[in-house]
Amino acid sequence: MKQPEAGPLQRIEELAEDSGTTVRNIRVYQERGLLPPPVRRGRTAFYGPEHKRRLGQILRLLDRGYTFATIEELFIAERHGFTLAELLELEAVRPARRASGRRRLPRGGVEAVAGFELPEELLDRGESIGLVSDSAAADHFFADRYMLELFRELIVLGVGEEGIDKIGHLFMEGQSTAAEAIDVLVQTMKDAGMDQSVIVKRVTGILPRAGAAARLIFLSAAQTLLVDRHGFPKG
Repeated sequence: MKQPEAGPLQRIEELAEDSGTTVRNIRVYQERGLLPPPVRRGRTAFYGPEHKRRLGQILRLLDRGYTFATIEELFIAERHGFTLAELLELEAVRPARRASGRRRLPRGGVEAVAGFELPEELLDRGESIGLVSDSAAADHFFADRYMLELFRELIVLGVGEEGIDKIGHLFMEGQSTAAEAIDVLVQTMKDAGMDQSVIVKRVTGILPRAGAAARLIFLSAAQTLLVDRHGFPKG
């Protein structure tokens, strides 16, 4: 969304009444990133014409049955200059969840979500660990739904192409390194002479717990970094 234009400002209660919605709904749209924060004048929040225009769009799309996630992606695509036809095409190729829990997103959808062509090196790294399909294919896609959601969230937060590239490389490098730990585990069990069926059963059983532990370790490390480098309060 472009910067709020100069014009008459309203309090949130006035905006809600004029737009036929509630104050609570407006705050929800802001929390979802669909509506930008208000203009502050001291302790008072005000909303301008651009806020009102965007709110009207949100309400119309919701009335037509669009979900928050769909509206979010349409606004992202609009922000990156896609035409109405391209927006409709994006909607037509919405990711379909596979039985495996993965979601297919053709090349056009990737570009619409991210707003730019992902670097080949990044796609290659993602392909090597199963997060992205064949990058040489005409319809390469994010093979993992969490990968898609991560990139979409980064774009919603306003991260640009250079930032996406850096974060993507760090993220994929971290996932690849973590996967190598499982390789060490399996090889150790093989060296100990364990039967293949036993190895499969034990490793398959430990993966969910390992994933949960890795998430907690990441959160702890991230919290420490935020406190040390960016002055976040200690959790």
